[in-house]
This record gives sequence, structure tokens and C-alpha cells, in this order.
Amino acid sequence: MLLRWLSVFLMLLAGQTLWAQQRQVTGIVKDQTGEPIIGASVLEKGSTNGVITDLDGNFKLTVSNAVKAVLQISYVGYKTQEISVNGKTLLEVVLKEDTELLDEVVVVGYGAQKKESVVGAISQVSSKELLASPAANVSQAIAGKIPGVITTQTSGAPGQDDTKINIRGRATFAGDGSPLILVDGVERTFSQIAPDDIETISVLKDASATAVYGVRGANGVMLITTKRGRDQKPEVNLTANWQIQSPTRSDTYLDSYQSVVLLEEALKNDGLPSQFSANDIEMYRKSAAGELSGLDAMLYPNVDWYDEVLKKSAPAQRYNVSVRGGTKRMRYYASAELYDQKGLIKELSQDMYGNSSSPSYRRYAFRANMDLFLTKDLTFSVNFGTRFEERRGSNTSESSTFSQTFYEMNHTPGWLFPVSYEVQNGESTKTLYGGSSQYQSNIVAALAKGGYYRATNTINETNFVLDYKMDWLTKGLSAKGMVSFDYDSYYKKMFKADFATYELNNRDNYESMDAYNQFNSDGELAYSKENSTTYKLYMEAQVNYARQFGKHDVTAMVLYNQNDYRYNSELAKRYQGLVGRVTYGYDDRYLAEFNAGYNGSENFLQGKRFGFFPAVSLGWRISNEEFMAGTAQWLNNLKIRASYGEVGNDIYTVNGTAQRFLYEEKWSQVSNAYYFGSSGKTGIYESQYPNLGVTWERAHKYNVGLEFGLWNGLLNGNIDVFYEKRNDILTSYLTRPQWVGVALAAGNLGETKNSGYEIELKHNNRINEDLSYNVGLTYSHARNEIISMDEPELKTAYRKREGNPISQYFGLIAEGFVTQADLDNPDFPVSTFGTVKVGDLKYKDANGDGFIDDRDESRIGYSDIPENTYALSLGVNYKGWGFSVMFQGVDHVSRYYDAEAMYAFVSGGKGEENHFGR
Repeated sequence: MLLRWLSVFLMLLAGQTLWAQQRQVTGIVKDQTGEPIIGASVLEKGSTNGVITDLDGNFKLTVSNAVKAVLQISYVGYKTQEISVNGKTLLEVVLKEDTELLDEVVVVGYGAQKKESVVGAISQVSSKELLASPAANVSQAIAGKIPGVITTQTSGAPGQDDTKINIRGRATFAGDGSPLILVDGVERTFSQIAPDDIETISVLKDASATAVYGVRGANGVMLITTKRGRDQKPEVNLTANWQIQSPTRSDTYLDSYQSVVLLEEALKNDGLPSQFSANDIEMYRKSAAGELSGLDAMLYPNVDWYDEVLKKSAPAQRYNVSVRGGTKRMRYYASAELYDQKGLIKELSQDMYGNSSSPSYRRYAFRANMDLFLTKDLTFSVNFGTRFEERRGSNTSESSTFSQTFYEMNHTPGWLFPVSYEVQNGESTKTLYGGSSQYQSNIVAALAKGGYYRATNTINETNFVLDYKMDWLTKGLSAKGMVSFDYDSYYKKMFKADFATYELNNRDNYESMDAYNQFNSDGELAYSKENSTTYKLYMEAQVNYARQFGKHDVTAMVLYNQNDYRYNSELAKRYQGLVGRVTYGYDDRYLAEFNAGYNGSENFLQGKRFGFFPAVSLGWRISNEEFMAGTAQWLNNLKIRASYGEVGNDIYTVNGTAQRFLYEEKWSQVSNAYYFGSSGKTGIYESQYPNLGVTWERAHKYNVGLEFGLWNGLLNGNIDVFYEKRNDILTSYLTRPQWVGVALAAGNLGETKNSGYEIELKHNNRINEDLSYNVGLTYSHARNEIISMDEPELKTAYRKREGNPISQYFGLIAEGFVTQADLDNPDFPVSTFGTVKVGDLKYKDANGDGFIDDRDESRIGYSDIPENTYALSLGVNYKGWGFSVMFQGVDHVSRYYDAEAMYAFVSGGKGEENHFGR
């Protein structure tokens, strides 16, 4: 009997132990307004045991230990909470919004919206993503990170290596299609802003997002928002970044021996006399092999100009310190930065003042953003940013430093003369830089003795903002005003000197100055300067309304703004406009938005300066429908959106220079217009007839998008399809008869279309508390086509730009090489470019007229803007250490190569390895 009772006791004890270990916990998850959160993750910490809340925010979960179990409750956009069960069976959880999850708040034109309510095509990149790329500037850092954004770097000069940006390709030929760029709501440059100071970069693509910018929104808009303070203890961050920069690629030129062998072959093929003897060729072979010295090395040089001028790599370093914090009455963010970048050109000379032939760039930056809560309703904000930039280098204009240097390196033959000679000049030795009658310049001499420049730029940017909540009048009403003033001062000092080069003409006395022909002469440094000043004044005033009525969510905004831009003594540029926005949401399922801009530009005739640019967009959050309740455990977000609208572009450029006031006639002077006896007098003539009907180009944009989120943020994606048609594009009159004795101002004659799609996928996963990883993929396709641009009707179809992409390349089509049989054929087309010989390129006679001329030029390759862009990013974080890598690329794009790069010995130049290995 005792044994039986003992068995019963043990069974009861086991049952009590099991009850203490396992228990079903029920609960509800809400937000701070009391609304249930659908699809929130409820996970038992340290296990894979978890569930998702239902349509009413409820959950049921059996935990392993009713006393010790800890539940982790999370949802995108909210702070994760950990709650100890402690024997409870019913829990009520309130999740707070995470203000640091800025990806869930999207900056839009003149405001911000929750990501879930955005119905426009907008992409956003955060500061964390920017800092993952150790790029030279911000414009480089965004490459590959934003679908639809194309970046093209055209220079590697320190401080001038910004990228050219296009959004969704290019849809206009009135300019380069660059987007409007705003920093903290004001039009400014952004590439040299300290990347640590940037909170987000938003890219607005469709008309719904850009209509508020009206006449300036057609090419897309980029919004850069700098960091602000938070209600927290002071947080100090220090960034130290070291970079190594190297050339992406360099041309591979022939050595002296290969060059003279190929040149001799070219001379023979052209029926020209030989330039080198057999002994000369043998000596060049020895020179290329490094077997010569002394006089022979001077007479038969083998110079690699790339090696003489360029470094293998150049360093750059960036240091940034920032502090961020605040209280309930004040918030602040402040930072200071030093960035120092060296160039790839060697230091061939340097003076006591730090001037060097090697280009360099240094930037000192300071930023302070402050918010003062004067009352519970009134907030005063100040943004102040200043930068001091300094560029140094050899004495060529800043924009042509690299182009001139590389031209001479690519063009000067390595067999023609040595870099320098060493000769006796009295009791000392003097260095004479090599040259010739054909090449009197020497790039090493130019860098070492030609002088220097030092350019400085001081930029001050300020915003003053007053924000007033007027809930006392009606709930949700507020007003905001902003005044911004920017000042940019540029100053450049140049010290230029002429320099001599020498050619050896007497090998018997090569150590004497008398043995050399001198070209030009050494001169003293001559001083000159340039300076300019830019002022910008911007003002805006807006009224906002935002309120919820049950399931109805309504916002509205009306804004007035004006812009005044002055550069030196030029006539000021001014813009003025009204902006409006209305949004409506029902039950977090159905979304609608109307945006409009009524903007004016002084580029048009008075009375025709203002235009109305409307846009409408709709969205449907399918994942929030009741019939989708069964998918809540794996589908967190599914939204479709569509938009249509019109935006404008008032920019028209010729050779990169903006053309203004096309409605004004232009007069020019001409010398010796008429004579009194033998004395010529200056006259004037009408050089341009005005276009009194000039107006902006108008873009009609359509966009359909799909957004989805799976498995509580494990996989998120966006897919957009777009179509755009532009009309009234400003272009010159190509059909103007020559008997019209005056040029006509550009007219609104052009028409294009542009279409494509974008895909963005992001996968983020945390393996455990120490290890997480992320994968990102973007792919974009955009193709444009010229519909009309006032081409002559009788122009051959294959020569027309109409029907082809903007900036499509045209040229003669090569069909092989000319043979003797071709020359013997009486029907072989006659070239108007010169005498054709065996081995020359054989070009297609496109029009069949028996001649090869410019009328045979046809479409070749692609345009200079890629149709496809793509990128893959990978990142791993382990215990605070991070590693990231990005692969990016483009295709369906062509680049133009100068004749020196395509053909050997053009204008006495040199040949590349591909010429020798033909």
C-alpha cells in the first residue's frame, strides 16, 4: 500500500513540474493609439518557438517554462520588446514606434510620410548605407544603391571627381538631364557634404513625387536631409577612414622597339620612305630590353610616360567627430570633419609653400543643427553648415588638369626623346628636359617647371525655420516658415612659367650645352588670379493639416516659395511658385494623393511664365484586407500603387551653358562692317531672332509599382514600371533655310519617350545576438527614343536621329578590310576621305551611291547613357565588426574614343598593344 501511494505522489509531482514548465500564454499586441497590430512576431527568446498576431492583434503561444520564459515581440517600424511571462497567462503588449527606423519614414517633397502610406515612386538610402562605401564623395557613394539612379564619373582629379547623375536614364536633349538636388529643402550641391552628416537621401522619380517642384521636376529630384538632435544623453561618434585609390584602368602602349617596327610597316604600306635603319631598330630592341646606358640610352630612349608621371596609388583620409543629443526643450547635432585626398600624379616638384605638381584636395567642414522648443507649440530650428575647400596642383585650369596631362602622356612617343639629359654647365650639372621640333612640350617638364595653382572655396549655408502647431484653432493644423541664405566665395591663384625643352643634335659632344637645340625658354613665375561670389536667398511659407477621423486619415499642405540666385555680376535667376498636396487614407488600406505645383520661371516671356503641373496617385494595401488574413504569418506587406502626372523643365543648354531669355532678340558686333575710304568701322547685326512663344518642356509620366514584405522583414522588395512622354523640348531649328539671314532662337520642337522598369530586393537576417547578414539586389532598365527634333523630311531614314536614343552614336560601318580584289573591282565605292589601299578598313556604302562619305554614317553602338544598371551588395556583422562588398555594372552603353586611341601614329602619336597584336 505504501508503494502505491508513493507512486501516486510521484505522478502528481511530475504533473506539477510539467505544469510549471509548459503553459499556453495568450495576449494582444497594440500600438500606442490602441490599434491592434496585425502580423507582429511573438517569439520565445532562445528558441524557434513563435507565432504571428492575427487580424485583431491576438496571439496564443505555448511556452516551455511558464516562469522563466521571455517573449520577444517585434514589428517593422516599432521597438522590439522583451516581456517575462512570470506565470502569467494573459498579456497586453503596447509597442512604441522606433523613431530611429528612418527607412520607415520617407522624406518627400516639402514633408515626410510613413513608408506604408507613400504612393509615389520614391527610393531612400540611409547614412549607414552611405558610410558602408569609402568613396571620395557622396555622389560616388550612392552608386549602385538606388534603383534607377545612374552615376557617371568623368574625372579622377581630387576634389573634382563628382559623378554626373541621371534618374531613370535621360528623356530630354535640351540639357544633360540632371535632377534637381535639394539639401535640407534648399537647392545646393551635395557631393562634398560630410557623409556622416547625412540622415537620408530620397530620390523622387515619378510625377506624383515631383509635381510639387513643377517646372523643375521633370528630371527627378534628390532630397538630402542632414542629421538632427534627439531627446537623449549626448552621443559622441568618431569616424576615421583611410582609403587607397588607384586607376580603374590604364592604356597599354608599345615600347620603343615595337613602336618603330610597327611604324616602319605603316610607312611601307603607305609607300613612304623608311625612317629607321636596321641598326636603329636593333638599338631600340636593346633599349626596350634595358641593355643600353649613357649616350646610347639618350639616342634610343624607351620612355614609359605613364610610369614617369603616375603613381600606382594615392591615399585619402577622412576624420569626423560628431555629438548628438538633447532634452525636452532643445535638441542638437554638431560635427567637424577633415578630409584629405592626394592625386595620382607624382610630386615632380614642390616649393616651400607646399605647392606641388601632384594635385591634392583638402576639406574642412563644420555643421550645427539645433531645434529649440520655445513653447509646446512653437519650435525654432537653425541649420548651419560651412566648408572650406582647397585644391592644389600643377598650373593648368582645374577642369583640364587631368585631361591635358593624360593627353600628352597618351600622345608623346616613347622612342622620340628621353625625359631629360644631364649636361655640364660650368662646374655644375644641369638637367635639360627632352623635346623635339614636333613635340616641343614635355609633360614631365610641364609638371615640374610650369607652375602651380591654389584654389579655395568657402561655402556657408544657413536655414532658419519656425514651426507653429495650431491645435488650439483646430486639431492637426500647423504653419511653417523658412528663410535660407547661402554664400559661396571662390578664389584661385595661379603661378605660371614658361619652360625650355632640348633636342640632342651633336652626339660627339652630348655632355655640353652646345650640343642641343633649344625650344622655348625658361621664364619667371607670372601671377594671375580668378575669383567669384555666389549668393542664394530662398524663402518658403507653408500651412499643414493632418488629422484622423476614425478610419479616415487626411492631410493637406499649401506652400509658397521663391528663390533668388546671384552669381558675380550676372543678372539674378529667380523662381516663384505655389505648391499643394492632399492625401487621403481609409482604414490603412486605400490611399489617394493629389499633388500640384504652380510655378514660374523668368526664362519665359512675361504673361507666359507660370504653369500648372498636377499629379494624382492611388494605392491599395492588399495585405491589410480581411481576405488576406490567412497570409499574415508570412506576408507582412503587399501594396500596389499607380500614378500619373505632368512636370516641367525650363533648362536649355548649348555646350553646357544655359541659354536664357530666348524671347529676347540678340545683337552682335562685327568688325569692318563697312568702310569710309580705307578705314573699316564696327557694325552691329541681329544675330538671333526671338522666340516669343517659348515655353517649358512638359513631361507626362505614368508609373505602376508593387511593394512587398515577407516573413517579418526577412525579404522586402519593390518593383516599378514607368513610361514617360515629353513634348515641347527646346531645340535648334535644323530645317531653317539658309536664305533666312538671321539665326532663330531655339523652339519647342522636340518630342521623346522613355520607358523601363526597376527591381529592388533586400534580405536581412539575424542569426543570433552576435551575427547578422544582409543581401541587396537592384536592377534597372530605361530606354528612350527621339520622336521628333525638326529634322529635314528628305534626310535619309538611317541618318535621322528620330527613332533612336538620345546621344546615339553615328558613324561609318566597317565591313572588313580592303583587299586587292576590291581595288580591282570597278564597282568598288570610291572614298572621299583619301586614297584607299589594301589593308584599310572597308566601309559600307549605306546609300548605294558609289561613294563613301558622311552621307553613309549610320547608327553604331549605343548612346552614352547605359540602358541597364545593376548591383549586388553583401554585408556581414559580427560582434560589432562589419564587412560589406558591392558589385555593380552597366551595359548597353557606348563610349567615344579619340583617334589617338583608335589608330596608331595619329598626328605623329604612338601605338597601343592592340595595334601590334592585330
